[in-house]
Amino acid sequence: MMSMPGRWCRSEAAVSWVALPLPAMLLGAWVARAHGVSVKAFGTNLVAAVFGMGLAVWLARRSWSHLVRLAPGIAAAVLVLLAATFLFPPVEGVHRWLSLGPVRLNASVVASPWAMLALWGLLQGGRPGLAVGLVTGTQLLHGAQPDAGQALALLAGVLVLFIGARSLSWGWKVAGGGLAAMGVALACMRFDSLEAVPHVERIIHLAAARGVPCLLAALVALGLLLLPMVHGAVGLRTARSDSALLAGALGAYWLGTLAVTEWGNYPVPVMGAGAGPVLGWYCTLGILLCRGAQATLGKSTSVPATTLR
Repeated sequence: MMSMPGRWCRSEAAVSWVALPLPAMLLGAWVARAHGVSVKAFGTNLVAAVFGMGLAVWLARRSWSHLVRLAPGIAAAVLVLLAATFLFPPVEGVHRWLSLGPVRLNASVVASPWAMLALWGLLQGGRPGLAVGLVTGTQLLHGAQPDAGQALALLAGVLVLFIGARSLSWGWKVAGGGLAAMGVALACMRFDSLEAVPHVERIIHLAAARGVPCLLAALVALGLLLLPMVHGAVGLRTARSDSALLAGALGAYWLGTLAVTEWGNYPVPVMGAGAGPVLGWYCTLGILLCRGAQATLGKSTSVPATTLR
């Protein structure tokens, strides 16, 4: 039976996964153009996709055990990336973006998949204090930005990780989940007044305006984005790997990121114009594709290798 790295990292398999966002991006550009928006607005999506594909393939060839050992450093990098948003001019008082020339990159949606990886690694490595510290720091920054949408999406992933961690005491579970929830409350108290950009935050509504078939196509295209996480969670769980928890947390985070777009003015990932969600999705894929992806951190599992069917 072929191991997970063998199935996921073969070039044919990698190509099939990296192409998953294309239907959403193409449909988003077509819908926006039908409503008078230039397709040039989606140029950043395309550039981010090209870069993201390369990143995902590169990560697929890295050592999983080495990547997990970097969890403390990844956690620090996540906090630095989110804090860096305050170095750039705000948009109507909101600090969510890193300005790269004419492009504004949503920092949280790029950093959050790495936050999930760092949290999983810290919990598996018996460092719940550092994990709770990462949750606290991340949510405080979300509250300061403010970004209630990403705070809520992160909460979904945090709950999966903390509740699902079998060796973690209930005290730490309550601390992690409770502090993440408090971060959502803080961000909501500072709810922003940013206006929705139709081809960014309301692209699904524009698709619905084109008719039911277009809306259904949009929902299917967005659903494709969750396939790697679902596939990974099911396959790794079948193999009795602790890594299934990470795949589930990543899936919960992206489901939350999709859901909050109907709650407030938050960007529809990949289908809406914007490079950040595209890069964030490919970071997620790269983590799942990482060569040697098996739940081996110390003695966290006795399974020598995992199989993703």
